Amino acid sequence: MLLEGRAAIVTGVGPGIGREAALALAREGADIALGARTEERLREVAAEVERLGRRAVYLPTNIADDGDCRALAELCVKEFGRIDVLAQNAFKQPPMRTIEDEDAKEWERAFRINVIGSIFMAKAVLPAMKEQKSGSVVFVSSLSARNSDATLGAYGAAKAALLSAARTMAREWGPYGIRVNSVAPGHVWGPNLQWYVDHLAKEQNRPVEDVKGEIESLSPMGKIATSAEVAGAIVFLASDLSGGMTGQVVDVNAGAWMPL
Repeated sequence: MLLEGRAAIVTGVGPGIGREAALALAREGADIALGARTEERLREVAAEVERLGRRAVYLPTNIADDGDCRALAELCVKEFGRIDVLAQNAFKQPPMRTIEDEDAKEWERAFRINVIGSIFMAKAVLPAMKEQKSGSVVFVSSLSARNSDATLGAYGAAKAALLSAARTMAREWGPYGIRVNSVAPGHVWGPNLQWYVDHLAKEQNRPVEDVKGEIESLSPMGKIATSAEVAGAIVFLASDLSGGMTGQVVDVNAGAWMPL
């Protein structure tokens, strides 16, 4: 197992990437501390982790609250004695509007959660990782950070700011043996994208299969990446397989975006 004897914090534990990341890390031997705003969801995923033979604890967490972030990190240390991995997935996607039409408050909320909240969570795990002289922080960014579509201005700008912050952390925390990397999914098939495809199909009076097919055609693989595939990249960055990587971004979008 890649993560035997290690402990990981996973935030944003919903029905998509957060859940899949928690289960993927657990399959590789990690005990998991779960954070999300919905306690029922936390209980469900904790039970799934335990069925895999790993320990799980959870705490309702709003990452925009510095105190909540510190409490989750403290719980992980109390129960597992260490923090080896932070998979920071919690995020906020504002309503899809043009910059002209978007309220400034939506930009503030997007940055408060996607950037400042992510920094709060990373700083919360820093003391434990510094003491250990090791650790891996993995931020879930987005293709929108580098190739934002119309109506995704606030979200894309916030995720781009998070990439910049991650690189700064990588430089500042590298001397302590702490690596900081990001995964950048594009479209990810799951409940949220399913809802969006259904919404477009109804709005445009088109078959759902046609709308989904258009999205799939954007990638050379002719597919939409899954949450499990994104979780696989998180495991890679969390493990010693990526021991020589920090300040990097791993794109998981079936080839829809190929940066130099």
